[in-house]
Amino acid sequence: QHLRRENSKLRDESGRMQASVIQRMGYLLRYKEMAAYKMSALQKALDDSVPASELEKANKQYTELTVKYRDVLQRDSCLIQRTTNLEHLQGENDSLREQISSMIKELEITKEKLNTLEQAWESAGPAGVEPGMAKSDKASINNEMVSAARQITTSEMKELNERQRAEHAQKMYEHTRNSLRQVEERNAELESKFAELTKMNAEAQKTERELRDELAD
Repeated sequence: QHLRRENSKLRDESGRMQASVIQRMGYLLRYKEMAAYKMSALQKALDDSVPASELEKANKQYTELTVKYRDVLQRDSCLIQRTTNLEHLQGENDSLREQISSMIKELEITKEKLNTLEQAWESAGPAGVEPGMAKSDKASINNEMVSAARQITTSEMKELNERQRAEHAQKMYEHTRNSLRQVEERNAELESKFAELTKMNAEAQKTERELRDELAD
């Protein structure tokens, strides 16, 4: 009876041990499968990645290129400003030349008008005065007519000069406004390119950190 109880007890313990061993083996099998999956994923990530030294080297080169590109953008901006200034000066110079040329032509026309008026007055002087008028009176009238003609011509020249100055100022204003708009557009374009380059650099650094974290895990 006693041996029967001992035998039954041993069978129960053996069954419990067998169940425990089976449970433990199942856990180890699942752990092995999970470990194999992680190893496979890690190996794939490792195959797709580059060595840390090469990544660091590429990132360093990228940073150097970013600095050089920024310097190029700054030099480009300075060159644009200088070009704009030169274009402005060239435009002003051309406008002044046109103004001087126009004034010279107007002056020549005015001189011709004045000479024609003087010649006409001198030619018509004897027939256009009353008989018996003294020569001094004739000369006085002649001088007054010439003076009046010159005053009229001077007034016309002043009016023409003011009009040309106003036109020149308007042209310079339009030219300056167009140049300023072009500079603003170019600066906006350069800022956009620099922002895009900065974003690309940040993404590259983020990718580098993610790869390092995966390698560390």
